[in-house]
Amino acid sequence: MDGNCHPPHLILYLKHPFLISFVVLGLSCSRWEYQDPSNPVDLQSPETYLSFAATDTIYAGLDSLGNPVYAIGNDPDSGMVWDTLFQAFTTITTSKQTLHWWGEDVDGTVEGYYYKWNTDLNWTYTTLESGTFFVPIRSELDIFEFEVKAVDNDQLEDLSAAKIVLPITNSAPTINFRYLSNPLIADINGDTSFTFPTRTFNWDLYDQDGNETITDIFYALDDTCESCWIRMEGDLSGITLTNLEQGNHKFYLKCRDIAGAGSELIQFPDSSRPSDAQVWKVLPIQGDVLIVDDFPLDAENNALDWYTTIFDTIVGSNGYSVWEIGDELPYSSTDVTANLNYFKHVVWFCAYNNTAAANDTYNGAEASLVNFVMGGGNLFINPIDYEDTTFTWFPMDTMMTINRSGLLWSGKEIISPIDSTLDLEVSHLISVRVKGFVPDSTQFAVNKEIYHMPDPVDVWDEWDGNPTVCSLGQFQVSPTTYSGKVVIMTLPLHDGYQPKLDGNGSSSKLFHYLFEEEFIE
Repeated sequence: MDGNCHPPHLILYLKHPFLISFVVLGLSCSRWEYQDPSNPVDLQSPETYLSFAATDTIYAGLDSLGNPVYAIGNDPDSGMVWDTLFQAFTTITTSKQTLHWWGEDVDGTVEGYYYKWNTDLNWTYTTLESGTFFVPIRSELDIFEFEVKAVDNDQLEDLSAAKIVLPITNSAPTINFRYLSNPLIADINGDTSFTFPTRTFNWDLYDQDGNETITDIFYALDDTCESCWIRMEGDLSGITLTNLEQGNHKFYLKCRDIAGAGSELIQFPDSSRPSDAQVWKVLPIQGDVLIVDDFPLDAENNALDWYTTIFDTIVGSNGYSVWEIGDELPYSSTDVTANLNYFKHVVWFCAYNNTAAANDTYNGAEASLVNFVMGGGNLFINPIDYEDTTFTWFPMDTMMTINRSGLLWSGKEIISPIDSTLDLEVSHLISVRVKGFVPDSTQFAVNKEIYHMPDPVDVWDEWDGNPTVCSLGQFQVSPTTYSGKVVIMTLPLHDGYQPKLDGNGSSSKLFHYLFEEEFIE
């Protein structure tokens, strides 16, 4: 040893599964020799070590077969070719890089580090000894340089920063529709997805180089011609299409990253995904009334046909629209809200069976139902199964089962305190447990009972008193504004085979009353 202090080097590791590390150690005199502490010495910069030899520019080129190769050295024409490094560097395929570093100081301690990429204007200080970086690649293949230098407790910096030069190959982004955001054939009980003129699409993006490198998302409707694509900016994960024309449609989607690499095109409907709906058809908005079929077990649509026949006489065959939900609501609540808001009145009937197989969906639509009513829409809903005792769209004070045996026999009268001509009668055995209730009157500005049970007369009448089974409520939204009216009926009007309350004339009289007396403007 000559006793002179050698320039410090900083240890730098590139963490990559395919990279081969080459160790070149810069040895300092003070590493092996110890000076007499009685002799004063000058403060020394932190000593460092270099474990990855990549301090020179890496030149990219092609060999005689057209394969990419790299050379290390100041002269790209020098012919210095290290075959082992070619394989290592050509396997770097992502701009996400995890780097590790550390330093040592013979006369003190290392307090921190400054690092910088060649794309940075200034050095960044850190006390960490590793970092994960997303290199801002802007072309298919780009070269980036990273430098880092240690700082000791005397604020002395490494005189020669450790450096690595990396060739980065861009990876193309991917885009996929979010799981279950497009309806399944099994859920809609057919191969056609029917919607009204609003439809939301949701997707997930991924880029191995970091999602922040995805700069453009494009969609097209029905055609993929060059001028058909519409560009969307920002970190988007969905879009709601409105004012869609009646008829069949297809939706196309793709994305592109900052380096110009594009994803594969995806579409809905897609014949390569046979479990998804294979047709998307937009229905027109017809009339002011929406009949919502939330009875998936009504396979023959007997209940739906019964409702539509009633409304043919009330508003005419062109005065209403039908929404058959199936087993699942639309993925986006935006679509549920939009479907309701196209109309002034909603008639929502649910499954007859109060079992898991019934699978009605009204609870999942609760927020949309509240928005609809508070916005002035009128709602009639006929749920049989109650998963909760309180609903924000119809607050309950008390609920009780009125037929614990699960039977309500035909011939039983259902009393209307409004007008005896509205009285109903059970026409066919009701063989499910049904509820009576007491509305929470403190929540309503208007609260009107429409039907209650008669006085019990025998052991089969398992209720006490006269529990309410149909009631109307209206909220006060502001000192001068009221909500729409919401009517809840807890006895089933139809079981999917036959009407259940037609023993004293058709229960259509209830809907005539609502639409001719209560729901009029």
